[in-house]
Amino acid sequence: MRGGRTDAQRVARFEELWDELFRRVLGYALRRTDQEEARDVVAETFTVAWRRLEDVPAGEDALPWLLATARKQLANRRRRDDTRSRHADLRITDPFAGLARDHADDIAERSSLAAAFMRLSDDDRETLALIAWDGLQPREAAVVIGCSAATFAVRAHRARRRLAALLEDSEPALDAQGGRS
Repeated sequence: MRGGRTDAQRVARFEELWDELFRRVLGYALRRTDQEEARDVVAETFTVAWRRLEDVPAGEDALPWLLATARKQLANRRRRDDTRSRHADLRITDPFAGLARDHADDIAERSSLAAAFMRLSDDDRETLALIAWDGLQPREAAVVIGCSAATFAVRAHRARRRLAALLEDSEPALDAQGGRS
């Protein structure tokens, strides 16, 4: 018995975390690295969760804890391999990487929003992705980033402002191409 739980209770809690949150943690990892490495990151994340099961918060707070753990796993991998080319491969290069390709993805990829998003810094993309793609509340995203909720709120506000500015800059180009009327 660990931390007041029987082995059967630990297994049940872990299986519940896996069943409910595996896909969300995998989606997080896929948006940050290639498919093979994402699977490794998810495996490492859930290995940490198993070892530290008593530290994993209950309820809705479990997802931010797991995403913070996945983020640390990604950072550890980046530090282990310090070559420039490897580091560049690990950064987000395509916000739609790892997602099933369909007509809607192709349209979104060509949109001014996707282009503007890709022109943002890595930190701004991560901030916006945690809210938009991972569906986290600012206080939950702050746990993932490792900052206070207030700091994250400022970071999100600034990232949105920079994205809006990039979108405004792209409007004349769309007008010239007949993309807007």
